This record gives sequence, structure tokens and C-alpha cells, in this order.
Amino acid sequence: GLINKLASSWWIVAVIIIVLIVASTIFGLIRTYVKYGKYEIASDANHIYINRGVIDETAFSIAKDKVQAIEIEQSMIKRLLGLAEVKLTSAGGLRSGEEALEKNTLYPFLPVNKAYEMISDMLPSYTITTEMTRLPTKSLWLRILRPSWFWLLAIGALFYFKPAIFNIEQSWIIVSAALLVYLLIARLFDFFHTRYAINDHFIQFKTGAFTTSLFVSKREKVIKAKITRNVLQKRLGLASIETTNRGNPVRHSGIDDVPVELAHLFLQWYRGREDDITVEKQPYSGETCS
Repeated sequence: GLINKLASSWWIVAVIIIVLIVASTIFGLIRTYVKYGKYEIASDANHIYINRGVIDETAFSIAKDKVQAIEIEQSMIKRLLGLAEVKLTSAGGLRSGEEALEKNTLYPFLPVNKAYEMISDMLPSYTITTEMTRLPTKSLWLRILRPSWFWLLAIGALFYFKPAIFNIEQSWIIVSAALLVYLLIARLFDFFHTRYAINDHFIQFKTGAFTTSLFVSKREKVIKAKITRNVLQKRLGLASIETTNRGNPVRHSGIDDVPVELAHLFLQWYRGREDDITVEKQPYSGETCS
């Protein structure tokens, strides 16, 4: 009865939501300060060294030659504030003393220009370009018309239970329509944010709807290139491309609904990996092993 009474009053629900948002924000600020306070980062020719933490201080290092890819992530709030989070994909993991660390975040709150400068200074072998190519318009129509299993299951559950939210009998219809609008907006944002760039030795993807991710990797660090095409993509001359990098776990990155010409160029680009890799040949000793 208490829950029904609280749910029936919109102003009580609004106050509860505001209190929860304020409490979660304060908790997030305290948690971030405790974890990333006293942050220091340095590097030499072979490693990146990071010290952080207020209560429990953590010090770890990253071998530069083990870095497989760079990722710059931005949530909607961070984009409005001009901030970014820099992550690394490392084949050997991050080292803290003698223990391997799973997390690969360098720092979660960096100005975008500062993030680019830090990557350029500490990893000069990596290059990030701001000139990227957008998807064609037919990719937008394919994304809008592609069915969403989440929305279909949600509308099925709403139709079956028909919950009366705020004592509104047809509120399930409003909720299903709101979910559809949210889905369409997310797909629009994802289309406008998605971009790609392929240079001589680098590949760069930008994807995401409300949270965007910029992925950069060198050709010699990509261990697998993959192209897939479904029925609709074949009719529209589109394809999906994917790269695989070493890591813990293995990192898969890619873009859906790119022009098929770009997919063929992607494969040709990856075949050039043979020029980037040097295979050491052992001298033949005349012995055999079984």
C-alpha cells in the first residue's frame, strides 16, 4: 500500500528521483577522487608509469611495445565538458609490482586536446587523425529499418501485462512509444557519430550513440581482419568490418554498414601487414624434432 501511495503522487516520485540522482553524483565524485586522486603519469623509452589513489595508492607500468590499441571514450556529459577517457589495450596486461591488472584506463577525465597531446608524447608511434569519413545515407535507412529484438520483447511484455503507471490505463502504449523514440534517436546519433579512417599503417574507428568511442590501432598489431554481409547489406552494397587485437580479453572492434568498396580496401590494407612484420628465421642445423 505504501508503494502504491508513493507511486500515485507524481511530486513524491520526482523528489525521490532527484534525491537518488544527487546521492549517486556525490558518491561518484567521492569514489573518483579516492581512486584517481594524487594522479601522476610519466614515461621513458620503454614504459609508461602511473601512480594514483588517495587512501590505497596504486602504482603500475605499461610496456609500450605491448600496446595493441588506443581508445578514447566520451560520454554525453564528457562531450559537453570537452573531456575524454583514455584507455589502452595491452597484450601483456598492466603490471603492478608482480601482479597483472585487468583495468586499462589511463585517466578518466582529460581535456580532449590534452589527451591527444599525452598520446603523442608517450606513444609517438601512434597517430590520431581528425579527418575521418562518414557513412553513406543508405546506411542510415538500413539502421532505422533494422528490427530491434529488445523493443519487440519489451512491447510484447508491456502488451501482455498492460501496467497502469500513475493510474493511467493506456500508459503501456506511451511507454512502448517512448522506447521506440529512444531507439530511433540512439540510431540517429550512432549514424552521425560513426566514422572511419584507414591510413598507410593505422586504422581508426569512431562509434557510439550517447557514449562515443574512438579506436586506433596499427596494422602490425591487428591479428585478424573480418568482413561480413547480411542479405540487406548485399542489396544496398554495404558490409561490416571487424579487427581483432591481442589483449586480455581479446579486443574486437569494427563498424557496421560501410560501403563494400571500403571493405575491399580494408582487406587490401590488412594484406600489407606482411611488410610490417619481420619474421626471424633460425639457421638450419640439420637436426629433426619429433
